[in-house]
Amino acid sequence: GWVLESIMQRGMVGAMAALRPALPVAARRLAPGAQVAGDRYANVKALRLRLASVKSIQRITKTMKMVAAAKLKGFQGRMFAARPLGDSMNNMVAEIPPPPEGEEKDLKYMMVPITSDRGLCGGVNSSIAKAVKIMIPTVPDDSEVFVIGNKGDQLLKRTHGEKIVRVVSDCYKNPTSFALASEICEEILGLKYDKAAIFFNKFKSAIAYETTCEEIESAELMLERIATFTEKYEFEDEFTEQTAMADMMAFCLASKIYSRLLESATSEVSARMQAMENATKNCGEMIDKLTINMNKARQAMITQELGEIVSGAAAVEG
Repeated sequence: GWVLESIMQRGMVGAMAALRPALPVAARRLAPGAQVAGDRYANVKALRLRLASVKSIQRITKTMKMVAAAKLKGFQGRMFAARPLGDSMNNMVAEIPPPPEGEEKDLKYMMVPITSDRGLCGGVNSSIAKAVKIMIPTVPDDSEVFVIGNKGDQLLKRTHGEKIVRVVSDCYKNPTSFALASEICEEILGLKYDKAAIFFNKFKSAIAYETTCEEIESAELMLERIATFTEKYEFEDEFTEQTAMADMMAFCLASKIYSRLLESATSEVSARMQAMENATKNCGEMIDKLTINMNKARQAMITQELGEIVSGAAAVEG
């Protein structure tokens, strides 16, 4: 036994002695390859991490799309039920004679943009902010902005923050009600203005909406030319034309705000559903590209490792 062990030890020593001259050559050949292999391994790891993050984002966007789609039907039902109320107010105000030409130059406007409290809904809020920014230079300098929704405040305060007099948020935490619209109406009526301009997104379909502006004059401005309008009605003793007009315009404004809040909320949900669907598709395309790149990097790394093994064996032999 000791004879066999001695022979094996001598053989290993001899083999090491024979390989010693070739080791520096093999090391020089393997060093650049080892660096490249390390870089490629790091690249594969980075691609794997990025792929996992994109898949996580895709799951989130897909879930948000499903939630928005489930909510859309309920929002549409309430919106279609309230739309005739807002449209009827337009018809009623249209019966009042318009002001003579030239009297609208110095009217103080109260611009009321209706936006959302949350994002990830396409261009719903930016289109409203753009319409307000276009109107501001065309109205008197003392005109003001009454913002509904946090996103409208964020988009307007940087360039026109000095004109914002009030920001109402959290309007969509609970189902939109006429009581909420009445509270907003009271705050608007407490401010001095000649004409209010309500900006909202009119719902067209699940994939389309239209940014719209509706104007309504204050009761004080209409009192001078309501003779042809009020002569159709008889007033009880406790009511006068002034009080009747003030009450009518308050109800008209509250009705408009109520119906337009529902229009904007429905447009927001439909736009979010569409935006999340597009985001989910984009994530799918990115996942396919990242998977291909990761597989290519893995194949290149394996090929490099095989080449290093062959080079090392050749260096040892030669």
